[in-house]
Amino acid sequence: MSENKSVNRLFLVVVVIYLSVSLGFSTLTALVPALRGMSVYVSILLSQSLVFVPCFLYCKLKKIKIRQLVPYRKINFATIVLVVVCTYLMYPLVVVLNAISMLFSTGGSASVAEMIMEGQSLTLNLICVALVPACVEEFMFRGLIFQTYRKSRMLPAILLSAFLFGCMHMNLNQFVYAFALGVYLAFLVEATGSIFSSMIAHFTLNATGVLMSWLLPMLYQAAGVDQMTQIPQGGFAANMEGAELFLFLMGIAVWGVIAIGTTCGAVGVYIAICKINHRWDHVKQMFSQGTKERMVTVSLVSGMALAFAFMGFSLWLERM
Repeated sequence: MSENKSVNRLFLVVVVIYLSVSLGFSTLTALVPALRGMSVYVSILLSQSLVFVPCFLYCKLKKIKIRQLVPYRKINFATIVLVVVCTYLMYPLVVVLNAISMLFSTGGSASVAEMIMEGQSLTLNLICVALVPACVEEFMFRGLIFQTYRKSRMLPAILLSAFLFGCMHMNLNQFVYAFALGVYLAFLVEATGSIFSSMIAHFTLNATGVLMSWLLPMLYQAAGVDQMTQIPQGGFAANMEGAELFLFLMGIAVWGVIAIGTTCGAVGVYIAICKINHRWDHVKQMFSQGTKERMVTVSLVSGMALAFAFMGFSLWLERM
């Protein structure tokens, strides 16, 4: 069996396990009210284990030497700083893509804000919401999946691994910007030759969301504003009409202009990252290399279909 077929089966297995456990747990919490008070931290760590454990077992069963497949190469301090700067320059683009997707989806991700507003530990939030997902998700998507695909053709490997990264979020709103981030993170790995760069970028984005959610309530309190009236529910844009919708679209337009400028800046920083790591020649030539081995298989399509079916079903429930 080819490596692409094997890793595609891994993706299908992860999707099936993730959906089965998630739906089963949702049913169980509906039947056992006491479980509804379970810590959000436990829920997050459980969801991440549903991704990590199958990936770890896959490596053991296939006798894959992780350090040979996944590039855990040390990076210098200058690279770390530039990766953080580049990631923040990409942030306005993420904001725009997220806002656009909110026009069509009523699904959001308010759990982080809700968790912090309930007085939970900032340190635990950074570990569970920012650090653990960054390590686990990068291990699977920029590690096992992308590193396997890239042996065939680079551009399809970048796009397909990013697409699967978006699918795994199981949310239409998050899928859009997760796909764009997946592309960016794969390019970072190629720029540095190390998965640590994508982990740092991933952590930076997650940690920014955590810190903003932690700071906003304090700012509202200092300003004497009721924070609950300021925090919109997930997907609120899908329910806007008239002047409110117009203002939201104008906001997207303004952020769009900002995103164009900052993304151009990110490209410049990215080139600097490549040159610092002596990878610029590699990046310029990487799309001309590879084989013609097929990446898309029945297992892969099945996994993607299940993910989109779940997204569609969730969207239908939200609109009822």
